[in-house]
Amino acid sequence: MPITRLHRGPRTAAQAGRAMVCAALAIEAETVTRHFEREAWGPGFADLSEFIGQAAADGCRGIVSYGVSGGLVPALRSGDIVVGSEIIGPSGSIPTDDLWSAWLLSALPTAVFGPVAGVELPIAALAKRSELHLRSGALAADMESHLIARLATANSMRFVALRVIIDAAGRNIPPTALACISPDGATSRWRVSRLLLGRPWDALDMIRLSADWWLARRALLHCSEVLGASVHAIEL
Repeated sequence: MPITRLHRGPRTAAQAGRAMVCAALAIEAETVTRHFEREAWGPGFADLSEFIGQAAADGCRGIVSYGVSGGLVPALRSGDIVVGSEIIGPSGSIPTDDLWSAWLLSALPTAVFGPVAGVELPIAALAKRSELHLRSGALAADMESHLIARLATANSMRFVALRVIIDAAGRNIPPTALACISPDGATSRWRVSRLLLGRPWDALDMIRLSADWWLARRALLHCSEVLGASVHAIEL
């Protein structure tokens, strides 16, 4: 999923604008709006890397991979928080910032610390999730963290990954859930309804995923509070 939402903050105090939160989905991004202000990118910038480069030149010192992830181990359930120790992507591994990650872990005592896998395509099958965990050691997977990690490294920015499990390792992700997301990261109830008319057998899994989302959203709102405080605490 492409990174479509960027928020910069925190909104107030001396550290304002020192960190950028990157998210792919609109429903992820709305959970950070209390503490980080939306920044649009598009006209005037060739691509996301150019935009991030300009932000770094303007004083942004940290970048966060933020949002939901798929669980790769049975111990992780919907709503569990993962602070990434490293991002394992197709082109190698990139460590997260030690100081920032340690602060987040101290403020989120129930969070788990471990590798996050960056993948190019969603992983819906249980067997493929198990294989990815065995191969990489990752606890969770998403489609953005490896991209953000590379941008952070290229611009000498502190980088952390703060992800919340939405679908546990044993949860089935129906095709409708993937198809209802537009290229700009938005979802539509009308589109979901239309897709379910053609795939009514996805309905039960969609109901389960909706319940998982509300658990994840509650955790994301808490993570947003902690992220805002972290920027002040470590003086980015």
